[in-house]
Amino acid sequence: MRYAWAAATSIDLYVSEMATHSRFRVEVMAESDGRPLPAAAVHPLPRFGFAETQRRSRRVAALVDALRPAAVVVQQHLPSAAALRARVSAPIILQKHNFLRLSRDAFWLRGVSHWRRARQLNALAGLTFVSRAVLSEFERDWPGVTTPRCVVANGFDAAVWRPQPARERTVLLVGRVTPEKGLLEAARALAAILPRHADWTATFVVSEPDRFPDYFAALCEALTPLGPQARLRVGLPFEEVKALNERAAIAIAPSVWREPFGRTCLEAHAGGAVVVSSGSGGLREISGEAALYLAAVKPASIAAALETLIADQPLRERLAAEGRARVERLFDVRRVAAALDDFCAEAIERANRRQAPVNPLAA
Repeated sequence: MRYAWAAATSIDLYVSEMATHSRFRVEVMAESDGRPLPAAAVHPLPRFGFAETQRRSRRVAALVDALRPAAVVVQQHLPSAAALRARVSAPIILQKHNFLRLSRDAFWLRGVSHWRRARQLNALAGLTFVSRAVLSEFERDWPGVTTPRCVVANGFDAAVWRPQPARERTVLLVGRVTPEKGLLEAARALAAILPRHADWTATFVVSEPDRFPDYFAALCEALTPLGPQARLRVGLPFEEVKALNERAAIAIAPSVWREPFGRTCLEAHAGGAVVVSSGSGGLREISGEAALYLAAVKPASIAAALETLIADQPLRERLAAEGRARVERLFDVRRVAAALDDFCAEAIERANRRQAPVNPLAA
């Protein structure tokens, strides 16, 4: 994580929103790069080329000793949380933004690996999960973990999202360049239907194009026949992505894999776009009945859904309004931040009770 405006990931944005709306003073430790996102303070960490987890945890532990926080909240990475737990007395809370997979070690090592990770999880003061889908899978796979846990989703601030009443006839897709996001299927669907709708365009906003270069090349090739009807933007800062969501008529979330949550879907609803969704993983928790769901993540299914929405403006407007109202009700950032604050406060109180000296004379 870089915790900077220019390269903000969904986790960076999540932390900045929680920091901004928390009743605690939240200080962030990250490999800060450029103009940092909001926090009471940002403590930059060096980038380590080897032994990253242990070297970083030693640096963070030294900062913790100096700052004496009530709790340390670690994003995503169980090895870092476990390394910190071994080095500091403050309660450690781990926030999971994706599924905690079972071990992929050789069969004879899996039992040991599972035992070790379960022991690390049970040593933590708390666990939060980004969706009910992630929590449900965790509880199925890790029945021996008793650490207190809850769901804390992403949130958004309705006051700063301004859906435009006149929507641009644009189909928007935002995502990493990776096969599980369904970008290529969406591009092929758009290449098939947009020539029949000269007043519509497509905008793809992608990140990490170097991760799967062949896949990125295939995406570019699929969009090329559309000419000026298709725009491919790489690595846009969050504010520009937000503005696109506030103007686009339709947004697609065609994830092939089980999305842990799907922040891009939340942002599409927040911006007032109507959403076409695969409904995988946590996506249905965001949209409920306020999206058009795909029968399959295939070009033909995506094309059919888009044709339905392009031809039916009242349907687009109804689903867009229902989606915005739903995320305002369920994912207001103040409500989400308050839930996280309450959970952290309970973890801190439990830790303080365990550390309190026992009075042998107390009746």
